[in-house]
Amino acid sequence: MVTVLAPAGPTRSPWATRDPSRMTLLIGPVAALIAVAVAAVSGAASPSTDVPTWVLWVGLACLAVGVPHGAVDHLTFLRPVEHQARAITLYVATAAAASAVILLAPGPSFIVVIAMSAWHFGSGDVESLADLAHDLPDTRVWSALHKVAAGAVPLVLPLTGSATSATLEVIEPRLDHLAGLASGGVRLATVAVALVVVVRLASTRRIRPAVELLVLVALGTWVSPLLAFGVYFAAWHSLRHTARLAQGTDGAVLARPLARTFRAGLPALALVVVVVAVALLTAGGISSLGPWLWVTLAIVWGLTVPHMVVVARFDAAQRSARLSSGATVAGRLTLFTNP
Repeated sequence: MVTVLAPAGPTRSPWATRDPSRMTLLIGPVAALIAVAVAAVSGAASPSTDVPTWVLWVGLACLAVGVPHGAVDHLTFLRPVEHQARAITLYVATAAAASAVILLAPGPSFIVVIAMSAWHFGSGDVESLADLAHDLPDTRVWSALHKVAAGAVPLVLPLTGSATSATLEVIEPRLDHLAGLASGGVRLATVAVALVVVVRLASTRRIRPAVELLVLVALGTWVSPLLAFGVYFAAWHSLRHTARLAQGTDGAVLARPLARTFRAGLPALALVVVVVAVALLTAGGISSLGPWLWVTLAIVWGLTVPHMVVVARFDAAQRSARLSSGATVAGRLTLFTNP
């Protein structure tokens, strides 16, 4: 059963940290700024063509931390309990097929996944701010532009840096030629759209999303591609989605529901590790860290395909609840509502 919470009262500051949900929102920007500082002093900056080994390890760790956020899709309210077996089968089959296509045809698949993920990440960012900080989206046009900017900046900018070619060469040599597709014009256009959105946000006194978008520009422009994406995926996108799901269980982002939601996705993480290990052992390609990253990325991207569909329906339900009553919707996880 879906429970509708009463609307939250107004906040005095968009940066207030007494609300745990706002504390969760701060983790992403703080992690991004730390990554910028670390890149500046460690050589892991985007202008550098050298990819330190520790960056590969951090990237792999961030991917692992981010996997559980999408692994609880089958536990959401989107399907009745009696239909979950069929839904899980379809979900896994879709993810497996998508991962196989990515591994077999990395070039065109990579481009499709980037475009798809940009919209997914941007939508997640805007919807997270609406749910967790009560930062309601702008008009339909400006909201869509905000989503495009918020998703493109952490994905497109890292792919247009000087270290992109070297990073792709380490992860999957068949992707190396794609670095040339991201021209300076694409980079400039992405930054320009982001700045237009920042001006719009500032003009409507939405300071938090404006500052956050500027932080993402700094992260994507300066930090080595894999490190930039890893930090964004784990500390920003994945954490915020987990917080939204946790909020749906108890009506607030508290430590216990947040931990329970994360733990619910750990079996999927273990399965991903096993699948990656089996794939690499079968192929005999475990002499370096690059193949681990590539197969893990392929699986994560494959999982993104059905995950996007589920999250889109989740977002639509949240928007409907906000429009009808100014509230957020609780009781969404069948993990807790249907033990």
